[in-house]
Amino acid sequence: MVRRRLTQKERKEETRKLLLDSAVEIFAEFGFHGASVDKIAEHAGFSKGAVYANFNSKEELFLALLERQMNLHVENIHRVIDQQYSLSHFIEKMDEYFNLVREENRTWSMLNIEFLLYAMRKESVRNKWSNMIRQSVEQISKSIEILMKKENHEFTLSSEEIAWTILSLENGMAIFHYINEDSVPFDLYGKALKKLLLSPQKEN
Repeated sequence: MVRRRLTQKERKEETRKLLLDSAVEIFAEFGFHGASVDKIAEHAGFSKGAVYANFNSKEELFLALLERQMNLHVENIHRVIDQQYSLSHFIEKMDEYFNLVREENRTWSMLNIEFLLYAMRKESVRNKWSNMIRQSVEQISKSIEILMKKENHEFTLSSEEIAWTILSLENGMAIFHYINEDSVPFDLYGKALKKLLLSPQKEN
């Protein structure tokens, strides 16, 4: 079978994907500051020029990775929401999901913390990251709003506030888990969401 030749656009997209995949491994091994464009290019089997043909800087490359990771996380949350018929069941599933992916996301959490310090000192980077987070919150809140409309219940928080709560809790609790996992209760995330988002009669 003759393989179809890729178009120039397809080749560029494939190269970009390979560079991103390589960057994940290099950033994970060396950290944001320890990684270099040379290492990323060499690991992917390309020249440094190939990196700069797709990304203006190491910073832009990391932001592209961050965006890809955040989009994947939002898609997973959407999937959890779409499979539930009430907010209380959604919280239960989110607790399971959080505990499932927490260890898988350990490296990303470490990189996010390292990059956060860099972004806090560089306003242009912080603004780009901030826009990504706001877009994630907006997407999650739209799905939550649909779920909320299914319930005959008056909520104390808006769908946007619930989205912010979910992301804030999972990031904060994940950090403390990585530092002192023996002391953080395994099911605290779900319990906290229930207490914050549901009235006592809706918990049952």
